Amino acid sequence: MSTETPAETPPVTPAHKAPSLPIANGRRSARLAWHLLTLRPWMLVLAVLLLGAAAGAALLVPAGLGRLVDAVTGVDHSLPGTALLLVAGVAGSAALGALGSMALAAVLETALARLREDFVAAALSLPAVLVDEVADGELVSRATDDVDTVGEVTTGAVPAVVSAGLAVVATGIGLAVLNPLFLLAMLTVIPVHAFALRRYLRKAPRLYAAERVAVASRSREMVSAIQALPTVHAYGWGGAVTERIRTRSWNVLRWALRTRIVQSRFGFRMNMAEAVGLTSVLIVGAWLAFTGAATIGEVTTAALLFQALFGPFISLLMLVDDLQSAGASLARVAGVIQLAPAPSAASAQASGIASALAGAASGESHAPHIELRDVEAAYPGRPAVLWIDELRIPAGQRIAVVGSSGAGKSTLARVLMGLLEVRAGHVEVGGLDPAFMGELERARRVVMVSQDVHVFSGTLRHNLLIARETANDQELQDALEKVAGPGWRHTFAEGLETLIGEGNAELSATDAHRLALARALVTRAPIVILDEATADADTADARALEAAARRALEGRTVVTIAHHLTQASSAERVLVMEHGRIVEDGTHDELLDVEGPYRELWAAWTSHRPRRDQREDATPGTQR
Repeated sequence: MSTETPAETPPVTPAHKAPSLPIANGRRSARLAWHLLTLRPWMLVLAVLLLGAAAGAALLVPAGLGRLVDAVTGVDHSLPGTALLLVAGVAGSAALGALGSMALAAVLETALARLREDFVAAALSLPAVLVDEVADGELVSRATDDVDTVGEVTTGAVPAVVSAGLAVVATGIGLAVLNPLFLLAMLTVIPVHAFALRRYLRKAPRLYAAERVAVASRSREMVSAIQALPTVHAYGWGGAVTERIRTRSWNVLRWALRTRIVQSRFGFRMNMAEAVGLTSVLIVGAWLAFTGAATIGEVTTAALLFQALFGPFISLLMLVDDLQSAGASLARVAGVIQLAPAPSAASAQASGIASALAGAASGESHAPHIELRDVEAAYPGRPAVLWIDELRIPAGQRIAVVGSSGAGKSTLARVLMGLLEVRAGHVEVGGLDPAFMGELERARRVVMVSQDVHVFSGTLRHNLLIARETANDQELQDALEKVAGPGWRHTFAEGLETLIGEGNAELSATDAHRLALARALVTRAPIVILDEATADADTADARALEAAARRALEGRTVVTIAHHLTQASSAERVLVMEHGRIVEDGTHDELLDVEGPYRELWAAWTSHRPRRDQREDATPGTQR
């Protein structure tokens, strides 16, 4: 028997398109950005004041050079005073700019850190069924490519935008102080800039959004290929997969080239604006000098101010390019963050968590029974795949759910865990509907050990305390003793302080599953669902894990989604599923005594296994 996937999770087709995560609108993205930037409001104010002072100090340099020109042309200016002005401008702008940049960096790094935290928190709160249904790599792309893009702009473009904006304001004030006509001359660039920016913004947002979508599509294709690498090699699909990735990559390149063309046109128009503005300032300056309204030095100062202005001004406009890219990425990140529970829901859940922890500490327990009536369940946007007329599992019973791939076994497990909300009917697990429980409240009542076991990088204690933070060392050691026997102390030489996971000691598949079973014990949950929990182990290890699970979970309500029929033979009750329905219900011996699907499954199972294994199946409780 193979792990079920086909009927319950069919491949994406035009009729059943995989849902995608939302993308936030501009208003929501702007609110998120403002919220993040104002996490440290006084530091933000200090940064703006320091950078504004730095921009003002920078004006002293062209002013000093203008005074120097006047001194050379005969206007009486003190050379020592002019030199002091130049030194003050250079030193003051450098020192104030450095302090302002540090203050702004503190604001921006705090904002970026909070953005990452909020994204991770929101991603962890997403319904499992939604995460499973979205296209492969979609969430990964937003967590990596999009967050990285926002981070690069946050640490690079945003400081430049703030500095450039303040420099433009300060330079405009300086020109107005020299002569209001210089400011009017500078304003001649506005129509050219407005035209260039309008043309740019007409195309750029759409192009950047399309580029981000293309990048996400390429990421999904690559993640999917890597995850399915054994299957790709087994069926010789390497060429086809490579071609799909190549097509996605070229699509990214095409969109990138389109954005670069728009950028180049934008840059050309900016250069034209510089020529128009400088010509206007020089013409006005020549007229003022000719009429005696301004000195040669003041005209020089105006020209230098404009030249100094144009650099930040161009930077400000050119950074629209980076801001557009970051805006598209921020909208994708904000789209995930907006899915997080509202504050009221979060506080209600926190209250439920507190009561759950208090109940766990006091030993309070709900009747760990399971009851389903008139249930119909389906994955989002798809037809129903599960129908349960009536099912009741008394407290403490061990049952096995069997059936061919796609029969509905894993869907039933998802319903019991509250990971899939039913369309109709009544579900009760330990006294409540699991779909409406808080996370810790659900974990207090029911816990799942699945085929995919994750070992976190850290100590063995850390990996176990994830199940229940308040557990003491003796409870952790007892859980390991139950699932692995005294031998666990040899596997983990340093006891609970043994470092495991990525970068540390690697666990075998069997030991990883033992760790998962130990976590289930640590939770104290009275209901345990084993969803193909030994499917990755070889035959001998699978029997050892099954025996460990029977010992460790004795007295609890256990629902096993059976991969090996030996699990069914040792269960107190067997449910047989076909096409999303329970077609047989009874003990192993009762179902073998009648003609039916279970008898056929058992016959097929035993006919393909060695005689020694069949003898061992006759005594399910023994270990090899």
